[in-house]
Amino acid sequence: MVPMHTLRHLFLSIWLLFIAAGITHAETGHKVGQTAPGFALNSLAGDRVTLDSLTQQGHVLLVFWATECVYCYAHIEDFNALHDQYHDKGLTVAAINIAGEYEQEVREYVTDNGLNYLVLANRLDNLDVAEDYHVVGTPTLVLISPDNRVLFYGHNLPDIGKWLKE
Repeated sequence: MVPMHTLRHLFLSIWLLFIAAGITHAETGHKVGQTAPGFALNSLAGDRVTLDSLTQQGHVLLVFWATECVYCYAHIEDFNALHDQYHDKGLTVAAINIAGEYEQEVREYVTDNGLNYLVLANRLDNLDVAEDYHVVGTPTLVLISPDNRVLFYGHNLPDIGKWLKE
């Protein structure tokens, strides 16, 4: 007869192997150099915005966020500064809300917290875009080149100056 603690250890080991196998097959993020998935979403101003329309103007920094994300809130000033510094040089900062929040909630948050950059709030469509980009947390930042290539994918602010000259 096999002792109970050995069975528990065996079960735990097998369970951890299944978890590890699932993690290694999970698809998170887009790799640098890949083509960015296209999208068409509405801005809070009611305009239809596509990735192609944004990249025609230059680089795009997608910010996947939620109103309850404290890290997203903490970076509002950084995103505003990037917008102010690089918008005239072709950078569009585009925030895509991925918490399934209603447009009115997003609109109030934007007004109350002074977001100066483009905000896309299509509630459920935004979730589809987040899935296309394999977003697993907020904030997730994706920098896209004018030729629709992913230049950066991560959770920290990228060095925008590396791609855009002042």
